Amino acid sequence: MNIAVEQDKKYGGHAEDSFRVVETQYGKLRGRVSEGLASFLGVRYGANTAGANRFMPPQPVTPWTGIRDALVLGDHCVQTNPDFPVWLNPGPASEDCLTLDVFCPASTTASSQLPVMVWLHGGGYSFGSGYAPAFNCGNLAKGGNVITVAVNHRLHGFGYTYLGDDEHFGTSGNAGHLDIIEALKWVQANIERFGGDASNVTVFGQSGGGGKITMLCGMPAARGLFHKAILQSGSIMKIRTAREASMLTDAVFDTLQLKRGDIRALQAVPTDTLVRCFDKVAEETNTNYTPYLAFGPTVDGRVMPEMVWRDQAPDFARDIPFLIGVNSDEGATYVGLDMYGPLKADVDIARLCAKSQLQWNFSVEQLVPLVRKYRELMPHLSDPEMAVRVASDVSFRKGATIQSELLIARQGAPVYMYECAWKTPCFRGKWAVHGVELPFIFALGEYGTAWDGEDTDALRAAADPDNKRAVVGRLMFDAWVNFARSGNPSTKDLPWPTYDSSSRTTAVFGPESKTVDDPQREVRDLLLGL
Repeated sequence: MNIAVEQDKKYGGHAEDSFRVVETQYGKLRGRVSEGLASFLGVRYGANTAGANRFMPPQPVTPWTGIRDALVLGDHCVQTNPDFPVWLNPGPASEDCLTLDVFCPASTTASSQLPVMVWLHGGGYSFGSGYAPAFNCGNLAKGGNVITVAVNHRLHGFGYTYLGDDEHFGTSGNAGHLDIIEALKWVQANIERFGGDASNVTVFGQSGGGGKITMLCGMPAARGLFHKAILQSGSIMKIRTAREASMLTDAVFDTLQLKRGDIRALQAVPTDTLVRCFDKVAEETNTNYTPYLAFGPTVDGRVMPEMVWRDQAPDFARDIPFLIGVNSDEGATYVGLDMYGPLKADVDIARLCAKSQLQWNFSVEQLVPLVRKYRELMPHLSDPEMAVRVASDVSFRKGATIQSELLIARQGAPVYMYECAWKTPCFRGKWAVHGVELPFIFALGEYGTAWDGEDTDALRAAADPDNKRAVVGRLMFDAWVNFARSGNPSTKDLPWPTYDSSSRTTAVFGPESKTVDDPQREVRDLLLGL
């Protein structure tokens, strides 16, 4: 058996599978039809970004004749990924990573006009990929009767090294986002041939994926390429100035012992060496960002003309319905078992939260008054619970609150807010950790070890003998699909009013899912005042 066939079986091939051919703008693709799903894997939307194309805007795909197989996952961006296997792409990684995967219900035809959902993965701006066992866009397509597209793009320094005003490399600080735009253009040009509706495209992303969507709203070239947006724990609104980005770039040149500004020499550095350099610079350079966000979008005056999400929402965001939310205990993922350490005073909790914050740069002195106020408002919380609550609110709820308030001030398209309060057993307790909603959105009943490395499917089942998490999962899955279909996430079981300045209605998903008016009234002004 040849290698291609072995890979084919590894990624889901069966002897009884059939195949489907779709003609795209570049040539014909052969995908697999199996178990009610048609999948087209490793579809190129841009040329290889290695060598002379490193740091350049995405280059066009070379058209082909005949039929090209789309049966095996394409490469994702080379990276250092510290995650658990459930979040890891089993395929190869390289700089030849401008690929996407398309999933369609098997019954879809070119005239089906199904809603399209484009998945942008998390991992900050430094790691991750469009496909992993936990990101099963095929489940979403088949169970929701939608077309799903999962995108790989350049990450870390490969996608976000700012090289100044150089004539050829002036957009390099946003190359990763230009890749995403190129993928969205591919969707506009081709998705109807797969049965999708190019006029009904929803981008959805978790964590860094939501941040990518947030930043797309500041790029004029993205206007019209998507029509709805879902941000799951991804209201990341910090964007680098050219000066901040240049500090990172200088550190890259210095670490590699290259002359600053010698871009051609930088293009010649071996890929693995460059990965190690980017990791070192992100970890050691004082950028006021977590290392996962150290490299990222930059105000370059070209493709990202100005700072966005400061005093108001970007212009074209006004016309896009948004679904925005957080999980109750996001911070548990970042404070970890330190929450059980000696927290003898409020300053100890403030110090732990300052160390674990992601996109802001609040000092311990700034956070101590917040901890004290939280103590007054929530005296029932234990020290570990208080640490997790403050860390969650500072790193995630604050951003989601700012973003939603800026959007409703525009008085444009509707905004919907949610909180996932489902607590899963991990970190010596039960917490609604960062990413806890992902198995719900991707319809995963089981997903192995995640979160803290100690939890298991058996542990989750024992903690939830009535399988209430299946009910939560179905509610969230249906809401996401309904939002993609119509711009309204309401379902028969959970009517969901919009979030506005009078009610601030929020859907809370948990053991008893419901909508609640202004559930964060007590802390909203505190967070906005930080």
